[in-house]
Amino acid sequence: MSAGLHAAEDWSFLVAPYLWFAGLKGDLSALSDAPATAIDVSPDDALKGTEASFMLMLEAKKHRQGMLLDIFYSDVLQESESNAATSTHWKASSQDTLVTAGYTYEIYRSTQSVVDIVAGARYWGVDTKLALATGDNPVEQVNDHNSQSWIDPLAGIKAKVRLSDSRFYLAYFVGAGGVSGGSDSFYDLTANVGYQFTDTMVASVGYRILDVDYQNDSFVYDVKQEGWILGLVWLFGPNKLVRPDATGKLTD
Repeated sequence: MSAGLHAAEDWSFLVAPYLWFAGLKGDLSALSDAPATAIDVSPDDALKGTEASFMLMLEAKKHRQGMLLDIFYSDVLQESESNAATSTHWKASSQDTLVTAGYTYEIYRSTQSVVDIVAGARYWGVDTKLALATGDNPVEQVNDHNSQSWIDPLAGIKAKVRLSDSRFYLAYFVGAGGVSGGSDSFYDLTANVGYQFTDTMVASVGYRILDVDYQNDSFVYDVKQEGWILGLVWLFGPNKLVRPDATGKLTD
C-alpha cells in the first residue's frame, strides 16, 4: 500500500482554544415569582475587556466521518441604576457552561472547500444572580440566584473555503436546536477568517452569535450573546486544513 493511502487512513486532529469577547442582551430572572430583568452588555464593552469568555474546540476526522467537542464558559456582569427617582440599583450576572458533542459527516469537497453536516447534543449549565439595592443604604435588600441545566439536540453545518491560492480561508458554522430538548429554541452562528502560518498552526479572527430561549417555571433565560473571537488552531496528522497538497486537493 502506498504512503498516500496510508496517510488517507490516518486520523486528523484539530485543537483550537479561543477567547470570545461576548456581549449579552436579553431577559433573565433569578428570583422566584419575579419578572425577568432586562440586561444589555454591548460587544464593544466586551472588546474593551469588560467581559471575556473561553472556548476550546476539539475535532477528529477520518475519511468523511468525524467527531467534535466544544467546551465553553462565560461570565457576564451588568450593574445599572434602573430607577433614578427611587435610586434603585441592580446588578445581574450570568455564568454559562456549554458542552457540545457531535458527529460530523463530509458531504462536499473540492480543491477550495470542504462542507460537513453536524448532529449532536449540547449541555447548558446556567447560574444567574440578581442583587437589588434602594435608596442611600448600600446594603443589598434582595440577593438571590438560581441555577438550571438542560440538554438540547443540535443540528448544523460547517464549512471551510480557501481564498484562491493564498493561505487565507473562511470558516463558517450554523447550528440550531432545542424544540424537543430543554430550551424552546436556540441558534449558533460563527464566521471566521483564518491565516495558516505553517502546516500545523493557524490564527483566526471572527464573530459569533449565540441566542437561546429557555423558561422553566419562574426561571427565565432568554438571551443573545455575541462578540468577536480570537483564536489559534493546532493541526495534527494529515490534516492540512486549507493548504493544498501536491495534487492541488485539500488534505483535510
